Amino acid sequence: MNIIKANNINHSYIFAQREIKSLYNISFKIEKGEFISIVGMNGCGKSTLVKHLNALIPLQSGELTIASLDCRNNKNIYKIRQKCGMVFQNPDNQFVSTVVKEDIEFSLKNHDIKYNDKTIDDVLALVGLKGFEKRNILSLSGGQKQRLALAGILCVKPDIIILDEATSMLSPNSRKEVLDIILKLHKETDITFIMITQYAEETVNADRIIVMNDGEIISSGVPEKIYSNEKLIEKSQISLPYCVKIYNDLKKAGIFLDECPLNNERLVELLCRLK
Repeated sequence: MNIIKANNINHSYIFAQREIKSLYNISFKIEKGEFISIVGMNGCGKSTLVKHLNALIPLQSGELTIASLDCRNNKNIYKIRQKCGMVFQNPDNQFVSTVVKEDIEFSLKNHDIKYNDKTIDDVLALVGLKGFEKRNILSLSGGQKQRLALAGILCVKPDIIILDEATSMLSPNSRKEVLDIILKLHKETDITFIMITQYAEETVNADRIIVMNDGEIISSGVPEKIYSNEKLIEKSQISLPYCVKIYNDLKKAGIFLDECPLNNERLVELLCRLK
């Protein structure tokens, strides 16, 4: 079942009385429950695209449906934003309270959802913040703040969660904590996850990677297909996982592995097979 369908989306910004095209003829489909990673150089249109998906940017042309809701109909905007939540780069911009519990309560009240203390306890447990109900948000680490921002979306039971560079301001340990929660939710729920990230290692567990370049989608496929396509990598200038860089360096040196590894554990296994 397609949870997102986009057909021929184009978008332009007006800057200094000039029209600047940011999206060109964007068409794609995303299945319910998929984990999608969108990659590309800075300025290629990734954030502009995902902000269309929860109606932060109005549709200028083309067709877009989110959970069967037509984005061209302004009456659907509220429902679209409830069904499609977004975690941004800086979580501080998403909080409306200074207390953890109160911030979750605001999300629930804002969407007219009945709740009790267990509702809040359960959603905080999902993101590893059980027992943090009375904590001051300012006392939380960057990773804890992002997990709280995620909890504020999860509590309204969305169909889609977008992470727009949500780990870029975090330490390596905090990035791993957030990603582990996303992967666990992806495995245990039917929520659709769409992640924009500058860290290639975070994309290897995606069901599919969408590659953008200069406002266009130039490729889409499983991580193995994307990262083993040398011409695509050269054109898009996307970063590679460290293990893929080693794979490519070995290939240039005349040492060939059975496949392109997507994590360090698999790389070690393939290296051990060499005679």
